[in-house]
Amino acid sequence: MQTFLTLDYEQETAIPPEEADVRTPEAYVRHFLAEFSDEGDAVFDPFAGFGTTLAVAEELGRVPYGVEYEADRAEFVRERIDHSENVVCGDALDVDLADEFPAFDCCLTSPPYMERSMGVNPFRNYADDSESDYETYLADLADLFERLALLANPDASLLLDVSNMKHAGEVTPLAWDVAEVASESFHFEGEVVVGWEGDEQDERDGGRYGYGYDHSYCLVFNAKKAD
Repeated sequence: MQTFLTLDYEQETAIPPEEADVRTPEAYVRHFLAEFSDEGDAVFDPFAGFGTTLAVAEELGRVPYGVEYEADRAEFVRERIDHSENVVCGDALDVDLADEFPAFDCCLTSPPYMERSMGVNPFRNYADDSESDYETYLADLADLFERLALLANPDASLLLDVSNMKHAGEVTPLAWDVAEVASESFHFEGEVVVGWEGDEQDERDGGRYGYGYDHSYCLVFNAKKAD
């Protein structure tokens, strides 16, 4: 497994103009799905967003499945892919995954980010009337990963697009904290450092997504739980 690579930060699909443009680039998804899945595999994304993982999975001959919290975004994703019936609108923390989806061969997702000073709930799309804290956020992710492990085929891969975060002079080691909770249910294979280049990345203030870094990670796990 290559542990460092550079990808072009370019968004190939336009989204509704009122939406914030924070998405995993298609190049990232193509690279990791090509390495960690095969044609015909079931690819799952519990945080589908605008459907980049699902659309690229379908492009590569995989079968996409996903969950999206926002109804408008779920409909946007359904319009992007042929397997529109495989997209469920709901909260990934509450959806009965085993009832809604078949076992997956690869799960590639980017969980909604949170830094320690935030008080709103990332899983409710940071709604103003929501409440949460960093410890609750990590506990919710741990519960989701436990349920994903039950849905995974025996040699399935879990791939997490995540970054550490700088805010107000403080660093939240989000990538490492997410790796720790995911490791409770999946075997950690290692991380790939992904550096970003290209015009869209050069125009960003504060690195990728404005979180202070010009790189992120792909955290690689296997469904075979560590002893």
